[in-house]
Order: sequence, then structure tokens, then C-alpha cells
Amino acid sequence: MPSIRVIALAVIRHPDTGALFVDETVDPLTGRLFHRPAGGGVEFGERAADALVRELDEEYGLAVVVGQRLGVLENHFTFGGRAGHEIALVFEVTLADAADDAPDRRPCRDQPHVTGVWRSSSEDAVPLYPEGLSRLVDGLGTH
Repeated sequence: MPSIRVIALAVIRHPDTGALFVDETVDPLTGRLFHRPAGGGVEFGERAADALVRELDEEYGLAVVVGQRLGVLENHFTFGGRAGHEIALVFEVTLADAADDAPDRRPCRDQPHVTGVWRSSSEDAVPLYPEGLSRLVDGLGTH
């Protein structure tokens, strides 16, 4: 039986450009490219902020500092031909090591179809999910 997945997403802004660090993913069925903030599933008994620390380390080798929760989004989507339903807890996050903002593209360690990229604030050719995220991050700017 399908279930709702709880995820934590990191709003990481590049300190110089204000670009947003996102997972760049291609849907294997449609070939459609899209962006989503880095993050992942919250395990049973785990705090969402702790899930972000774990996920960003596992996926990109990044140490992060989790700040305030910006909001909660409900996401209904289709990926690889399968329907999905997520509750996304969205947090403001900073990189613990300033040198980690240097690479433009960073391969995801545990998902070969995903690459971490810096998405400029003017990017509009590639969709950004989940829906409603842009409203949460508008006005945050650079740190």
C-alpha cells in the first residue's frame, strides 16, 4: 500500500551569489530534468534536522549547520511513472566549511542519477520542486 513519506529539505544559499544548492535529477521515464533542494527521508525516531545532517553527509560529504524551519510543504508528484506523496519539512541550512561552496557540480554518492548544483536565483528553465518552495525562500537572500 502506498504511504506518505516525510522528508527534510535544506535551503542552502551560496554565500557569494545567493544561488540555491539543489539536487539536479532526470526522471528516468520521461527524461525531464528538475531541481529539488538537497535532503531526504526522515527515519522513524529521527529528528528532521538530524536527517538533514545525515543525508547531506551521505549524499555529498557535506557538513552542515541546520537553522530555523522555514515551513512545511505537501508534495504530490509522479517520478519514474509512480505516484508519490511527501510531507517536506524545509530548513534554512549553512555549510560548516566555506570551502564546500566551491564546486559547481557535485555527484551524489548514493544516487547516480542525481547531481548537486548551484541554481541561480534567475533560473526558470528547470522546474523547482516541491511546489510552493519558491514562496518559502523568497527574501532569504545571501547570508
